[in-house]
Amino acid sequence: MNMRADTEHNGSKSMGQTENRLRQAAAILRITVGVILVATWFDNLQGGIYAADGQGIVGLFNYLFNDNGGGPAFYRAIINGTILQVPGLFAVFQLVAELLMGLALLVGLLTPLAGVGAALFFFNLFLAYLGGQDWIWTYVLLTVSALVVALSQAGRAWGLDALLLRRLGEPPRGPIW
Repeated sequence: MNMRADTEHNGSKSMGQTENRLRQAAAILRITVGVILVATWFDNLQGGIYAADGQGIVGLFNYLFNDNGGGPAFYRAIINGTILQVPGLFAVFQLVAELLMGLALLVGLLTPLAGVGAALFFFNLFLAYLGGQDWIWTYVLLTVSALVVALSQAGRAWGLDALLLRRLGEPPRGPIW
């Protein structure tokens, strides 16, 4: 092998190792966000947020909007016109969505989809707390972390997405795994 070919080969190998390390770092972030979602789910379950009668969701938004003073006017209008019209249905949706997103991120399954879902969830919390008494930057960090996880396809390191990639190849319609 000539020197130039050897350099190109080593450069390619080095680039693959760097990409792998970056994806592993993103996998640590993925697992952390998954733990946060599952822990939040468990706390919400114990706290009655997911109650089928919807009173937990109503109580949560009463706290956010009235006691905490958060949520810009446009956001309050959206929540009042949608979620609070069917709080029991939304409670069930949130129960399932939070758990599935958390578990998917923990095991690295369909990570880009779970990461985008988590980013939207955290951005929603950012809007809910915006202007209130609580520190909103936690939700900025969580939103950005979830986006990094989604964009880096972090499930391909230490996750089931790696198995899907080996078995099925690249997804035909965008980064699903």
